[in-house]
Amino acid sequence: MTTVSHTSAPHAEDADPEDHGHPADSTYWKVALFLVIVTALEVSTYFWPHSCHKGAAIALIIMMFIKFGTVAAYFMHLKNDAVILRRLFLTGLVLACTVYLIMLSTFTFWQESGVTGFDDPPRAKPLPPVPTEVPASIPASGGH
Repeated sequence: MTTVSHTSAPHAEDADPEDHGHPADSTYWKVALFLVIVTALEVSTYFWPHSCHKGAAIALIIMMFIKFGTVAAYFMHLKNDAVILRRLFLTGLVLACTVYLIMLSTFTFWQESGVTGFDDPPRAKPLPPVPTEVPASIPASGGH
């Protein structure tokens, strides 16, 4: 008769959650406090003078990347994933952000480029057609 030893491998329900690479609760609170501070800085750009408009746009983009990276690393547990998954995620992120920044830069930095060929005012609405005689089927008295 053979005996089975139960001490060789721990069961999943007995394993310590700290062994899976998850940070402690205090780490999540620190990350949350960091995100609150960065969000407060983002909101403060609303009160910057209008002359700092382009600087505020750059600061907001940088803070956006910082917040997204922090949330992805800690709350999505991306920093504990396999390296290949991290690289796939970051490749898509970099591509999407590059396209977004190119599009955003056209609205923020290229408004007054000096090119006059595209500064045409919008066309006016077309005039309504010239009135014609009232058809015989419509009473001239206005239907009374």
